[in-house]
Amino acid sequence: MRKVLTTLCLFVSIMSMSAASISPKVPMNNQENVAVNAQIVVQASSALVQGSDSCFLNGEYLPVTSIASNMAIFKPGIMDYATDYEFVVRDGAFLAKDGSPMKGCTIRFRTTLPKAKLFDAVVAKDGSGDYTSIRAAVKAAPNNRTEPWIIFVKNGTYEELVRVNQNQPYITLVGEDINKTILKFSITSNAGHERDNANFREAEGQGPVLVTNAPNFYLHNMTVINSWGYEKQAGPQALALGSYADRFVMFNANLKSYQDTWQTGRDEHRHYARRSYIEGAVDFIYCSGDMVLDSCTLGLCRDGSVIVAPSHGAGVQYGYVFRDTKIVSSKPGVVRTKNSYGRPWHYFPRASFINTTWSKDIYFTEAGWTDHMGGLPVVFAEYNTRNHKGEVVDLSRRNTYYYTGDRNNPTATCTAKAVLSKEEADALNVRTVLRGKDGWTPDKICQELPAPVVTYKDNVLTWTKEDRAICYIVMRNGECYQVTTETTMAFEGDVKEYSVRAVSYYGTLGHVSSVPFVDGIQAEKAVSLDARFDGEYLHIGQLSAKATVEFVSLDGRVLSLVEASSNSRIPVAGAAILARIRCQDEVCVLKCIR
Repeated sequence: MRKVLTTLCLFVSIMSMSAASISPKVPMNNQENVAVNAQIVVQASSALVQGSDSCFLNGEYLPVTSIASNMAIFKPGIMDYATDYEFVVRDGAFLAKDGSPMKGCTIRFRTTLPKAKLFDAVVAKDGSGDYTSIRAAVKAAPNNRTEPWIIFVKNGTYEELVRVNQNQPYITLVGEDINKTILKFSITSNAGHERDNANFREAEGQGPVLVTNAPNFYLHNMTVINSWGYEKQAGPQALALGSYADRFVMFNANLKSYQDTWQTGRDEHRHYARRSYIEGAVDFIYCSGDMVLDSCTLGLCRDGSVIVAPSHGAGVQYGYVFRDTKIVSSKPGVVRTKNSYGRPWHYFPRASFINTTWSKDIYFTEAGWTDHMGGLPVVFAEYNTRNHKGEVVDLSRRNTYYYTGDRNNPTATCTAKAVLSKEEADALNVRTVLRGKDGWTPDKICQELPAPVVTYKDNVLTWTKEDRAICYIVMRNGECYQVTTETTMAFEGDVKEYSVRAVSYYGTLGHVSSVPFVDGIQAEKAVSLDARFDGEYLHIGQLSAKATVEFVSLDGRVLSLVEASSNSRIPVAGAAILARIRCQDEVCVLKCIR
């Protein structure tokens, strides 16, 4: 009997220890208006250690940053504004000191709204802004910012050199139109050359057209050209961009030159480029740092082009990572042959091309990489490269042997990985490569807000409010007409000339709205469809054939698709949705608001 009691007491004791649980500290469950840069802190009643299971923020794994006694601290980086989050600590993610698993918890919270504001500065060549040059606007920007200072640049060609000094973090340059907002200059980095940067006081001793010496710089919706390389299609070294600090972001931008178009800085500098175009012929992305180019296009200017020339130190973990890249001829239809992904400039270069597609006028050598320069690569590799037909390219003859010195009497040699496995390729993603210790999430900076739904009555435009927007650009015939924090505006002329796009906290321009609705109906084509909404049902009159009705949320999500015949009555769920009705070649959109 005593043995039974002893066993029972031991069992109760173990169960008591294993019942220890994790609870929220910051933020609390169901908390509103949480700062987007907030840390997440959970706690237990006693000291804890990390267990075998994991923690997730909105379904994405979030590693523990640090543990201090009975608290665990997480740094999710910058979260989205006005967004619902769910942080899940799984059972067993943490253990008590005796090794028993702690019970997890779930914390739900919502981030705060961004503060409504106009652009911090506007550049316009015609004098309608705060400055007539980009250089002047950047020079006037404040030092030591901790949040974006957004400079909006109206359409125009600005022939100048722009320098962001090391005390100017968080500068954002946003162009009105990527193809019409152009920063250009003719300059080289070669001593004694007629356009040597030493000949220009405004170059401040640096050769690129645009130089960013401070962290958290963001380039969006603009084109930067070094005219010497781009127009002459020749060297010497002529840089469009030099990004010489940590956490550089570029989205929907163009960089154009010939030799050394973009220099990326030192080992500790991280770079992220998304949906951008970079053009050159010789080592046109080069130097060091961890970098992800995400869904970008590379334009090759000649036969025998060499894309990258990395110079990574031994401590760099990932190097240059190209994901979902398109490689094209800078002049469509002009074939570029005998091209190379890169050559090892110095030290221990790393470069990986994942899910790359070549256009029909692009051909690479069988080796794929140049085997000699001044460094010994650790990784010069590819995964899932495809030609313009979608066929997988044979990588079996890719180069793996590299040397320095003379080919016949090398001073050093190495063997580098040439082909990645699927698992290795999947691991080289934005989160893994760029998160760092500060939880940096640069892809969030590039998120485009949904297109507002625009209506009008009499001569007043009204559009849906976007909680994550700081302001809105109203465009007329595709050009900036007005910037406002309001959701209404009086207009003149033809309403079809107007469109609206929301601007995010970072300055990213959102999707452009469709033609404003007139009297509740928006016609995508000339239509005679008879449709109306009575507040509960969508009524469709006589049809020439069966129609499809697509119900869409105001942020563009398709909710349902139904088939309709003449004189149909369809119930409508939701407070505000769109009904897109298609019948043969006729299409109209009905706004249904209860």
